Amino acid sequence: MEAPSLADLIDEAEVTRLMSEYGPGQRWQLAVAMRETSFAFWWRKVVKKANRRGEVVLAIQRPDGKVLLHTKRFYPPGLFRLPSGGVHPDESVLAAVERETREETSLAVTIDRFVGMIEYEFRYRRRRMSFVSYVCLVQADDSRPRPADSGEEITGLKYVVPTEIRRIADELRSLPQQWSDWGAFRAPPHDMVADALSE
Repeated sequence: MEAPSLADLIDEAEVTRLMSEYGPGQRWQLAVAMRETSFAFWWRKVVKKANRRGEVVLAIQRPDGKVLLHTKRFYPPGLFRLPSGGVHPDESVLAAVERETREETSLAVTIDRFVGMIEYEFRYRRRRMSFVSYVCLVQADDSRPRPADSGEEITGLKYVVPTEIRRIADELRSLPQQWSDWGAFRAPPHDMVADALSE
């Protein structure tokens, strides 16, 4: 079974529309060395099940400027990060933003900015797999967020000031060895959001 290439995962016409309507955004290319179990997890989702062509990473900002973070039952204790969720093969990035926001927070949002995308190459020994994260800044009102989908296993939600996002990225990069590949994968979108919110 062969992994899809970035060209298989990315609809370049869609990216052009996102950049035209919501800002040019950044476009980064990164490699992440993974442990066998982590690589197998993503291989199962992207290749075997083929139920996603990437993910959206959500910077949900309320009127006072604070940004929403979440944590899940199986995360390292005390760690909060930006919400994210898969983009289905037949789903647009914008539709995934709305669906994932609704499932994880029950909030109605408007898309403010396409912050950018990160094209990953996951590596385990000689094996390689492509993946892509679409990072979006969205605006919410002052409604209280709450998970709508219990399957998400979200155990906490909190708002932080934008300057905290960079600290979260550093925390993700500093996780202990059993979490280091996950942290290396999850940190870059936080860097991208921190850059965008500091402009």
